[in-house]
Amino acid sequence: MGLLVDPETVNNISDARTTFAVGAKRRMQAIKDQVILFNDGEEILPGIGAIASYGHTPGHMAFEVRNNTQSALIVGDAIGNHHVAFQHPEWESGSDQDPAQAVTTRQMLFDRLVKEQIPVVGFHLPDGGIGRVQKSTKGYRLVEI
Repeated sequence: MGLLVDPETVNNISDARTTFAVGAKRRMQAIKDQVILFNDGEEILPGIGAIASYGHTPGHMAFEVRNNTQSALIVGDAIGNHHVAFQHPEWESGSDQDPAQAVTTRQMLFDRLVKEQIPVVGFHLPDGGIGRVQKSTKGYRLVEI
Protein backbone atom coordinates (compact mmCIF):
# COMPACT_ATOMS: atom_id res chain seq x y z
CA MET A 1 0.00 0.00 0.00
CA GLY A 2 1.39 3.39 -0.92
CA LEU A 3 1.87 6.34 1.36
CA LEU A 4 -1.16 8.63 1.37
CA VAL A 5 -0.24 12.29 1.03
CA ASP A 6 -2.72 15.02 0.25
CA PRO A 7 -0.87 17.40 -2.10
CA GLU A 8 -3.37 20.16 -1.20
CA THR A 9 -2.51 20.16 2.52
CA VAL A 10 -0.10 23.08 2.26
CA ASN A 11 -2.80 25.07 0.45
CA ASN A 12 -5.52 24.26 3.00
CA ILE A 13 -3.78 25.15 6.26
CA SER A 14 -2.65 28.38 7.83
CA ASP A 15 0.66 29.87 6.76
CA ALA A 16 1.98 29.29 10.29
CA ARG A 17 1.56 25.51 9.83
CA THR A 18 2.91 25.20 6.28
CA THR A 19 6.46 24.42 7.39
CA PHE A 20 5.12 21.57 9.55
CA ALA A 21 3.34 20.04 6.55
CA VAL A 22 6.37 20.38 4.28
CA GLY A 23 8.65 18.85 6.90
CA ALA A 24 6.23 16.01 7.64
CA LYS A 25 5.90 15.18 3.95
CA ARG A 26 9.69 15.11 3.55
CA ARG A 27 10.12 12.80 6.56
CA MET A 28 7.29 10.51 5.44
CA GLN A 29 8.79 10.23 1.96
CA ALA A 30 12.08 9.13 3.55
CA ILE A 31 10.43 6.25 5.45
CA LYS A 32 7.58 5.39 3.04
CA ASP A 33 8.80 1.83 2.45
CA GLN A 34 8.71 1.14 6.20
CA VAL A 35 5.19 2.48 6.85
CA ILE A 36 2.21 0.16 7.20
CA LEU A 37 -1.15 1.93 7.00
CA PHE A 38 -4.12 0.89 9.11
CA ASN A 39 -7.68 2.02 9.71
CA ASP A 40 -9.85 3.08 12.62
CA GLY A 41 -10.96 0.07 14.63
CA GLU A 42 -8.20 -2.24 13.43
CA GLU A 43 -6.16 -4.29 15.86
CA ILE A 44 -2.69 -3.31 14.64
CA LEU A 45 -0.85 -5.67 16.98
CA PRO A 46 -2.29 -8.19 19.45
CA GLY A 47 -3.98 -6.14 22.18
CA ILE A 48 -3.49 -2.75 20.47
CA GLY A 49 -6.50 -1.20 18.76
CA ALA A 50 -6.47 1.93 16.60
CA ILE A 51 -8.99 4.70 17.29
CA ALA A 52 -9.37 7.56 14.83
CA SER A 53 -8.68 10.82 16.66
CA TYR A 54 -8.48 13.21 13.75
CA GLY A 55 -8.23 16.95 14.17
CA HIS A 56 -4.77 17.61 15.55
CA THR A 57 -3.59 16.19 12.24
CA PRO A 58 -5.63 14.47 9.50
CA GLY A 59 -4.55 10.90 10.29
CA HIS A 60 -4.01 11.23 14.04
CA MET A 61 -4.76 8.02 15.94
CA ALA A 62 -5.23 7.08 19.57
CA PHE A 63 -4.53 3.55 20.72
CA GLU A 64 -6.28 1.31 23.20
CA VAL A 65 -3.83 -1.09 24.77
CA ARG A 66 -5.52 -4.18 26.26
CA ASN A 67 -4.31 -7.01 28.45
CA ASN A 68 -7.13 -9.40 29.33
CA THR A 69 -9.70 -7.20 31.12
CA GLN A 70 -7.41 -4.21 31.68
CA SER A 71 -6.83 -1.44 29.19
CA ALA A 72 -5.51 2.09 28.78
CA LEU A 73 -6.14 4.70 26.13
CA ILE A 74 -3.12 6.49 24.68
CA VAL A 75 -4.44 9.76 23.26
CA GLY A 76 -1.24 11.23 21.83
CA ASP A 77 -1.76 14.86 20.82
CA ALA A 78 -5.57 14.65 20.69
CA ILE A 79 -5.69 16.20 24.17
CA GLY A 80 -3.15 18.98 24.14
CA ASN A 81 -3.07 21.86 26.59
CA HIS A 82 -4.61 20.18 29.63
CA HIS A 83 -5.36 23.50 31.33
CA VAL A 84 -7.83 24.34 28.56
CA ALA A 85 -8.77 20.95 27.08
CA PHE A 86 -10.17 19.50 30.31
CA GLN A 87 -12.16 22.56 31.38
CA HIS A 88 -13.24 23.63 27.90
CA PRO A 89 -13.01 20.74 25.45
CA GLU A 90 -15.40 22.67 23.20
CA TRP A 91 -12.84 25.43 22.62
CA GLU A 92 -10.85 25.28 19.40
CA SER A 93 -7.06 25.30 19.60
CA GLY A 94 -4.62 26.90 17.21
CA SER A 95 -2.35 23.88 17.62
CA ASP A 96 -4.82 21.67 15.74
CA GLN A 97 -4.83 21.45 11.97
CA ASP A 98 -8.61 21.01 11.89
CA PRO A 99 -9.81 22.74 15.07
CA ALA A 100 -13.52 21.86 14.68
CA GLN A 101 -12.73 18.16 14.15
CA ALA A 102 -10.34 18.25 17.11
CA VAL A 103 -13.16 19.51 19.36
CA THR A 104 -15.39 16.61 18.27
CA THR A 105 -12.55 14.17 18.84
CA ARG A 106 -11.69 15.53 22.31
CA GLN A 107 -15.29 15.29 23.42
CA MET A 108 -15.55 11.73 22.07
CA LEU A 109 -12.38 10.71 23.90
CA PHE A 110 -13.42 12.37 27.18
CA ASP A 111 -16.87 10.75 27.01
CA ARG A 112 -15.34 7.32 26.43
CA LEU A 113 -12.75 7.75 29.17
CA VAL A 114 -15.43 8.77 31.68
CA LYS A 115 -17.91 6.08 30.66
CA GLU A 116 -15.40 3.21 30.62
CA GLN A 117 -13.19 4.56 33.44
CA ILE A 118 -10.05 3.33 31.75
CA PRO A 119 -6.72 5.03 32.36
CA VAL A 120 -5.60 7.70 29.93
CA VAL A 121 -2.03 8.23 28.78
CA GLY A 122 -1.33 11.60 27.19
CA PHE A 123 1.89 13.22 26.08
CA HIS A 124 0.76 16.67 27.23
CA LEU A 125 -0.87 15.67 30.52
CA PRO A 126 0.66 16.63 33.89
CA ASP A 127 2.25 14.37 36.51
CA GLY A 128 3.65 11.76 34.15
CA GLY A 129 0.70 11.90 31.77
CA ILE A 130 -1.28 9.01 33.29
CA GLY A 131 -4.60 9.17 35.14
CA ARG A 132 -8.35 8.74 34.94
CA VAL A 133 -10.82 11.28 33.62
CA GLN A 134 -13.84 12.37 35.65
CA LYS A 135 -16.65 14.80 34.91
CA SER A 136 -16.43 17.98 36.93
CA THR A 137 -18.44 21.15 37.32
CA LYS A 138 -16.10 22.72 34.74
CA GLY A 139 -15.88 20.03 32.08
CA TYR A 140 -13.51 17.26 33.11
CA ARG A 141 -10.59 16.68 35.44
CA LEU A 142 -7.64 14.33 35.50
CA VAL A 143 -7.31 12.18 38.61
CA GLU A 144 -4.06 10.46 39.53
CA ILE A 145 -4.10 6.69 39.75
